[in-house]
Formats: sequence, C-alpha cells, structure tokens
Amino acid sequence: MKKLLFSILLGPLVSTAQNNQPRFEKDTLYTSGGYKIYKGQILHLGIGTSDAGYFTFIKFHPTQIKNNTYTLQNSTLLVSRLRAYKYAGADNNSIRINGTITYKDGKQEETDILMNFERATEDYDGLASELIVPEAYKAKRIPRAAAPETKKQVTLEETKNKPAPADIKNLLIADEIKKLFDLYKAGALTKEEYEAQKKKLLDRQ
Repeated sequence: MKKLLFSILLGPLVSTAQNNQPRFEKDTLYTSGGYKIYKGQILHLGIGTSDAGYFTFIKFHPTQIKNNTYTLQNSTLLVSRLRAYKYAGADNNSIRINGTITYKDGKQEETDILMNFERATEDYDGLASELIVPEAYKAKRIPRAAAPETKKQVTLEETKNKPAPADIKNLLIADEIKKLFDLYKAGALTKEEYEAQKKKLLDRQ
C-alpha cells in the first residue's frame, strides 16, 4: 500500500522531469519544450535565421548534395521516417528526417533533412523559430550570465597600464626624434633645443 501511494505521488514529478529532457521513444521525438515530431506529421518551416535568410538549424543531409536551404522557406515537410537521434546538449543535438517536401511554389520532392531540433524550435536572436511550433512548445534558452562590469573595467585598465614592448617603444621614440629633427631643419627649433629634447627621449629608453 505504501509503495502504491509513493508511486502515485512521485508519478507527476517523474513525468514533469521527463518533459524537460529531449528523448526519442517509439519513433517519436520529444523536444525539451514538449513538441512532438512523428511519422505522418506535417512540419511547417518558416524563415531561415541567417542574415541571408538561409536556415541555420535545418539543413539538407550531406547525401542530398545540395545546401541551398533558402528554398525551404515557407515549405512543408511530410515526415515518413525519423532516425539517427542524437542529444548531447542544446547546441549538440540532431534528428534525421526523411519525407516529402512541398515548396512554396507547389513543387514536391523526396528529401532528407538534418535538424537541430532544440534550436529549430526556439526563437533565435530576435527571430521566430525556423520550425513553426505553438508558443507553448518552443524550446527556452537559458540566458548566459553577463560578466561583471567591474571585472571588465579592471581588465581594461590593466591593459592600458601595461608597458609597451621594447621594440614598439623604440620605434615610437625614433619617430619622435625624427619629428624633432624636422622641426629643427625647418627652423622651428634651435640646435640646443633639438639636442635637449632628443636627450630626454633617449633617456626614456
């Protein structure tokens, strides 16, 4: 009786924890947001998130020998097979999807897609997700903590206060001496003034 009660109480917690972890069970992919991809499903592709409009997280498998993912914009994909599931973190995951792609001009063809399913189902860099899913099922990225500003300032100050390497320092001094010599030749400095300023610069070496 105690075991049964424990199982009833623990069941919802286990279920919730599983929903937060991507998994592939019985030919169905479950993303961390709870979105399911399965055989017979029609996936709706949106707009690529690269600057040029290419897809970043949805690509043709290398066996397709093509990489112009711009053509996938606003297309649909009828899933016929899922395979090669991999998950090693949000930035290192993929699923291989075979199916029929219908392009926005109505043309259809068999295709082989490789998808980073976590990134494809999240809003990225201010743009909508590449795979169109309901808001409730979008993967949520945990923002990285910003480095403390005080540490950045200290690092900058340390950089400013570092002495210049000897060779750079010598080049700078030589350049200053040349400028002084040009002023002397132009009559803007007397010979004594030129020699005095030159000595100061040489003493700094």
